[in-house]
Amino acid sequence: MKRFYLKIKYDIVIMVKNMIEIHVNLKSLEDLFHPFSKNTLNPTLASFIYEECFGYLAKNNIQIFISSNQSFSDKEKETIAKLIHSNFKAELEEEKIKNKLSNTFRTILFIAGILILLFVYFIQIEFVHEFLLILGWLAIWETVYDFLFMEMKEKNKRKRYQKISESKIIFE
Repeated sequence: MKRFYLKIKYDIVIMVKNMIEIHVNLKSLEDLFHPFSKNTLNPTLASFIYEECFGYLAKNNIQIFISSNQSFSDKEKETIAKLIHSNFKAELEEEKIKNKLSNTFRTILFIAGILILLFVYFIQIEFVHEFLLILGWLAIWETVYDFLFMEMKEKNKRKRYQKISESKIIFE
């Protein structure tokens, strides 16, 4: 019997440990919206929510607790949740587009580097030969560096946007 209880307790600790809780205190409903558009989340709030995820793994689930001095109707709660989710879904889509363009550029740069290295062996002028050799290796190195190091940062960013767009929003 004790083993079962300890197992349940262990599972609860793991679930809590893998959950990021973000607490947002709104003075009014107007704090939620962009100053120039009621259809857009306030950029300061969006930045705050995103930055609260720093220091945690991108795979962790997220709960956003919203509290305010005023009470919200069910329709307002639904609107707030939809606004937060749609904002981060749009950010995620933008990141996917940037990633696709970046991958296309990296592929072109990598192929150009290889072609330059192949072409360099036909050049007899030493200065041009050395210059193209360095240029070819530089193009390849930039692509490999971006793939190995920068892609991981971008992937984590996309995962965070995905998790925030799927987050549970709780009104206190």
